[in-house]
Amino acid sequence: MITDTKKFWYSLDKTELKEELETDFKNGLQNERVSELQIRDGKNVLIKGKQISFWRKLITHLKSPLIFILIIAGFITLALHHFLDSIVVFSAVLINLSMGIFQENKADKAFEKLNTAQKKYATVIRGGKQKIILIEELVQGDLVVLTAGVCVPADIRIIKAKNLLVNESVLTGEWAAVEKNARPIQKKDVALAEQFNMLWMGTSVSAGYGKGVVAGVGQNTQLGLISEGLSEFDEITPMRRKMGKLVRFLSVLILFSIVAIFLLGVFQGENYADMFLISVAVAVAVIPEGLPIAMTSVLAVGMKEILKKGGLVKNLLASETLGNVSVILTDKTGTITKAKMKLSNIWTLNNTDEDKGTTLKMAIISSDAFVEKDGESELIVRGRPLEKAIVLAGLEQDIHQNELAENNKRIDLQLFASENGYAVSLNRDGSDKRKIYVSGRPEIMLEKSKFVLRNGRKEKMRADDKKYFQRILRERSNQGMRLTAIAFRTVDWEKIPDSLPADLVFAGLLAFSDPIREDVKESIQIAKKAGVRVIMLTGDNPGTARKIAEEAGIIKSGGRVLVGQEIENMGDEELAKVLNEIKVFARMSPSQKLRVSKILKENGEITAMTGDGINDAPALRNASVGIAVESGTEVAKESADLILLGNSFSIIVYAIEEGRRIIDNLKKIVSYLLSTSFSEVFVIGGALLLGFPLPILASQILWINIIEEGLMSFAFVFEPKEKYLKQKDRRISNQEILTPQLKQMILVIGLITGAFLIMLYFILINLNLPLDRIRTIMFVALSIDSLFFAFSIKSFRKPIWKIKLFSNRFLIFAWLSSFAMIFAALYLPFLQTVLRVIPLGASDLGFLFLIGLFNLALIEIVKFFFFERKQLAW
Repeated sequence: MITDTKKFWYSLDKTELKEELETDFKNGLQNERVSELQIRDGKNVLIKGKQISFWRKLITHLKSPLIFILIIAGFITLALHHFLDSIVVFSAVLINLSMGIFQENKADKAFEKLNTAQKKYATVIRGGKQKIILIEELVQGDLVVLTAGVCVPADIRIIKAKNLLVNESVLTGEWAAVEKNARPIQKKDVALAEQFNMLWMGTSVSAGYGKGVVAGVGQNTQLGLISEGLSEFDEITPMRRKMGKLVRFLSVLILFSIVAIFLLGVFQGENYADMFLISVAVAVAVIPEGLPIAMTSVLAVGMKEILKKGGLVKNLLASETLGNVSVILTDKTGTITKAKMKLSNIWTLNNTDEDKGTTLKMAIISSDAFVEKDGESELIVRGRPLEKAIVLAGLEQDIHQNELAENNKRIDLQLFASENGYAVSLNRDGSDKRKIYVSGRPEIMLEKSKFVLRNGRKEKMRADDKKYFQRILRERSNQGMRLTAIAFRTVDWEKIPDSLPADLVFAGLLAFSDPIREDVKESIQIAKKAGVRVIMLTGDNPGTARKIAEEAGIIKSGGRVLVGQEIENMGDEELAKVLNEIKVFARMSPSQKLRVSKILKENGEITAMTGDGINDAPALRNASVGIAVESGTEVAKESADLILLGNSFSIIVYAIEEGRRIIDNLKKIVSYLLSTSFSEVFVIGGALLLGFPLPILASQILWINIIEEGLMSFAFVFEPKEKYLKQKDRRISNQEILTPQLKQMILVIGLITGAFLIMLYFILINLNLPLDRIRTIMFVALSIDSLFFAFSIKSFRKPIWKIKLFSNRFLIFAWLSSFAMIFAALYLPFLQTVLRVIPLGASDLGFLFLIGLFNLALIEIVKFFFFERKQLAW
């Protein structure tokens, strides 16, 4: 058995391949042999990168600047024999590490669920039957059918190829498609890119048709060899990168602040060691070190919520962008409609049962759908919606595809392509006559037909005959039906040429019904209310497109529809104006869809575009968010950012709403972390500047930081979305999480809270209270302020009395846990000693509670002036 796939498979002829792989090129492998090979070789999957262990995560977190600073401070306090301070510092290290790893694990679990959501399939022939199986079930020797749009599921040696073009950029970096063939290569040591009879796992079929036999699976593929040398990486999105810059900027700012605090304290006669610890504690408190992991958690949880509704978001960048979408460019079939097509009627020239039956048989012969037997009796039809509907209609009339195929052997096949608008099957019947059966757009079929089928005979097509079919086409299209035409011709070809002859025999029209989804009209209205425009781009007939768009609520009755040829003659400026008015475009080619997307983006729109075909891939990649339906080609799904597992348009709208919630919650996390941190800087700096003793000690600052940046900041990850996110003009570029209004609000809240607490400190000093009691009161006041503030920023646009305070159970849990930490510090003897606090009486606690409420009122006033009053589109 040959094991070096890289070196030998391309050189073998078909006879040698059969012998080496012990397979059958007509019937494929038998089930017994498949089971043996699966035991021998295992599943056709790539070995996943090693899961990051607890110790590796721990080492990563230990490299954090915050942890590094704390550890150094801990050892310095040990050297200075400040053992109680050492206990506090190292406890802070332990708690910060625990919180960081806990949050990271939560995000990892969300991503793991996303990664296992999508299943991939391959079409194989086993035991003489064509069937669809999971890619992981492929074995060496399997006979695989390859069509345009599929991803190559394993390393495959080609045995049959028809205009087969393959994109190998995943391996070679070259985007130009490579033409493949089935001829053996006699050279030795042929480079990977020159093995034209081989297909490699992970590449994609751009065009054509082929069959091949699996030569390598799993790690024994070229992609498997490459993956062994790949190291894991953390996806850094633009938003996360901006937050990283923010953290670095704050680090520099804080460095100057703590130097100033240190010098002020020393100048006021404070102990050097105490001031060192205070400076370290302030630095730790102010740097929002938990921000990056909190951001990742928000994105991961948002992606998980979208998955629950049937949308698989493939990357973090898309989850950031979804909330900013302003235009949805949607196809018709499968997103607006159910993609459950049913053959409603057949029209031939005389509409005799004989001609209708003949036309249906021709349609079945030309179809690329196939019937698969599931279990003992159930038949499953596989293929594209329209092709499946044809084969299913035949089964309902006891016309079986397999029986027709026995008497009409397929010689060649040209699959449907939107560029030419038709598909062709070349077959040989029982009397050895060769015929082509053509299915495609009725306009093209009528143009290519000089003859018509009448009462089972071929006759010259008259002008009235053509008008009859054109009238049927117009009437049924206006009823929302999708129509395709069937034509045929006797030929002497060995293979299908690049262009069709213009003397086909027109057999008839097939009309299909495909009702719109029940929830689509409501979803489109929700999108409109949210300020998102919906534009339909379809390859279907204008009449069909108009009727479906009217039913879905995209346009009003009688709304204008443009066809692809009309926009082809427009300049970019003219088309940009048209796109502001027209919402339905029919007979659109993939290149025209791409142009529409580009023009919208150039005019500042954030576009989400749906697609299902291989030719939609460029447009999907160009769109701000590319969206593929689950029933689409593998190439389309690989190019997309969001896959609609349920194919429904409503998932898109939900994903946009969830994207807005992601951005909104990121704002809340940033606001909470920065506002509470700045308050502590202003209190300490202000007290020292006024010549007062330190209002709070280093150990107390570290405990407050644990309260603020532990569970509390993470709790906003689970904050539910607010109603205003569904309204118009609530979009904002993802470059603007920390907007000018938000920056000003954070600064003002920090200043007001700091000034208010300094005033409180001044009053306490003048009451001649003991310093340890004053510091205990200040410790509790700072802690309570941050906890009350958390409820205020649950909504920037509502006053606190209109906010649903208990809508986030995790926040309630975090809030209660944080209060428990405050009471533990006040009343547990060990913590009293470590934190240097004293127990407070009921009157003191009641007073502090009122102080917290008063400060909350001040924050609500600030929020009112920045957001509620102005209702700014931040």
